[in-house]
Parts: sequence; C-alpha cells; structure tokens
Amino acid sequence: MKKYLKYNHYIYVIVSIVIGIDIVHRTKDIGIFNMFLALYIIMITNDYLRMNIFYKNVKGYFLSILFSIIVSSILMFNMNGFVDVHIYMILHELILFTDGPISKRLVILIIVDMSLLILFRKASIEELLSIKFWINNLLDLIMAYIWNVFYILSLYGYKTSRMGKIKTDKLNKELELSYSKLQEQSKKIEELTIATERKRVAGEIHDNLGHSLISLNMNLDVAAKIIDEDLVKTKELINKSQDLTKESMDSLRKAVYALKEKEAIRLKDSIKDIIDNIEATGKVKVKLDMDEDVESLLQEYKDSIYSSVKEIITNSIKHGKAQEIYIHIKMEDKVIVKVKDNGIGCNDIIKGNGLTGIENSISKFDGSVNYSTGKEGFGISLVFPMPVAVDR
Repeated sequence: MKKYLKYNHYIYVIVSIVIGIDIVHRTKDIGIFNMFLALYIIMITNDYLRMNIFYKNVKGYFLSILFSIIVSSILMFNMNGFVDVHIYMILHELILFTDGPISKRLVILIIVDMSLLILFRKASIEELLSIKFWINNLLDLIMAYIWNVFYILSLYGYKTSRMGKIKTDKLNKELELSYSKLQEQSKKIEELTIATERKRVAGEIHDNLGHSLISLNMNLDVAAKIIDEDLVKTKELINKSQDLTKESMDSLRKAVYALKEKEAIRLKDSIKDIIDNIEATGKVKVKLDMDEDVESLLQEYKDSIYSSVKEIITNSIKHGKAQEIYIHIKMEDKVIVKVKDNGIGCNDIIKGNGLTGIENSISKFDGSVNYSTGKEGFGISLVFPMPVAVDR
C-alpha cells in the first residue's frame, strides 16, 4: 500500500508539471495567462496541503477536494488541453482512497460536472437547442460519456478487488494467529495429559506393585527361616510367592501398556507378544484369528480384550494343561472374542480371581461372558455390544 501511494504521488507530480506547461503553451493573452496560472498554483497548492495536512481532518479534507473540483471546472471550461486530466485525478483519489456518504456525493458532483462541461464546451445554450448540433455531435458525446462511465466503473472494480485482497490478507493473518495459539494450547494440553497419565501410572505401580513386592519379600523371609522346620508351610509360602510374582508382573505389564502412545498400541501386536512368549517354550501352540477392524475400537475396549485374553491363556495352560489354544476376535454387529483350548476341561467351573476379574471388566461395557467345558477342553466367549464411537 505504501509503495502504491508513493508511485501515485510521483505520477501526480509529473502530471501537474505537464498541466502547468500546457497552460503556459496554450495561453497567449498575458492577462488570461496570469489568471489561469494563479488558479493553477492555488489548485496544486490546495492539493499539496490536502495530501500532507488536511487528510488528518475529515471536514477539511473534503472541503479541499470540493475546492479542487471548482477550480478544475473553471480551468476546464475556459481552456482545452491536459487540464482535463486533473478532474480525473480527483475522481481517482475520491473513489480509491475515501468512502462514506460525503465521498459518494462528491463523486456524483464530479460526474454531473463533467457531463455538463462536455456539453457546454462544445456549444452554447442556443446551439444545444438546435437539432443540427445533436445530429453532428451525438456520437462524440455518447463516446465521451461511455469513456467516463468505463473509467469510473474500472476504478470501483479495482477498489473492490483491492479491498477483497486486504480483507483476505487480514483473515489469513487472523487464521495464522489462531492456528498458532491452537497449536500452543494443544501442546500444553498434551503435556498436561502426559503428566497426568504418568502420575496415574506411577501411583498404580506404587500402590499395586509396591504392595506385592513387600508381601513377596516378607513371605520369602519367613520361608527362609522355617525351611528346615516346616517343609509344608514353606511350600505354601513359596506357592504364594509365585502368585505374588505373577500379580507383580501383571501390574508391571499394565503400567507399561498404559505408558505407550495410543497410536502405537495395536491389539493384535500386543496379543502376539504374549503368543510368542508362550510358544518359545515349545510346549504350547496358540493360533490367532482377528479382524483388522477390531483395531478401530476405543482403547478401553482393546485394553479389556487384551487383559481378558491374557488371563484366559494363562488359565488354559496352568489349569487346563492345554497344548493348543485358538483365539478368534471378530467385529460384526457385536464384538465377539472366543478362546478355545484342547485341555482337560472341568466338570464344575469355579470362578477364581481371574475369571471374576474378566467378568467385571466385560460388565463395564454391558458385555457378557459364556463358558463351555467338557472332554474337548475349555471355551470362553466374550460378547461386547458395538461401541457408539471408535478410534480414528
């Protein structure tokens, strides 16, 4: 914008010099020359004051423009030449750099003024009443008016385009500022979320793992003291210590699982990690059949499926003596998890902490747990209703 005003000022200076030279060249009578030159000097002085001083005051600015219109009209009416350009320069200034009702009235005044000047510079009132004048000059008048209309419309078109660009640039800057603020807020929220999650996981490790390790240490201390005196009691303490070790490992896995980034957690990969650890012993085979769509479930659902499958596999190996385990995880109108083994099965299902924990976990999502047992092994089915939302 500043460059545009700078170039516009240079053009104005050049045009003003050309108009002054034209006045000197066209005026032969010394008296008329002095009058026109005085009017011209007053006009450009007024323009200079308006552009450098009067623009600070709205009333003074528009009065200066009105004065320039009057002086320009006097010069245009009394002489031909480049002085006509000055009125177009005033029109250019009004349309591009001013706005409001006063500006519009002055534009209308210039249009009317120019229209009358075109007529009265060509003929007197008597001649204008003559049909012959209109026959000889109608086409010239029409072309003159078309030129003026085209010039005015071009100025308004350019102004509209320029204002649109200014508004677009302003909106872009506002959007950039808003986006920058949004990024900062998102980063702060992310940092707060991570800090909160770490604090929660640290609390779980302290409460669960810490308690289990303390109990494990106490049991091992007692077992070490009575091993020579009471072998049965010692075995009980060792078995209990093994259970505490298992609970500690489960707590640690949960903590590590929760610390992973959400995007990096894939249920299938997590279950395969369990399978790889089991199959590494060479005693048990585990087959997994899982729909890829299951990965789109909410993380809470995947956490529940993971912990449930892990517990079921452990029970199949520990209690069912299974050598083969089949896992099917499907997502249709419902989420269905089926785990079947070829173990010894059981006549009566006694629900320990593991199965009770699975049922409690599934019930949070209004799901159900079904069991099947017999000579062909043990089976368990988990059925979730389809969640309202999924991760994307």
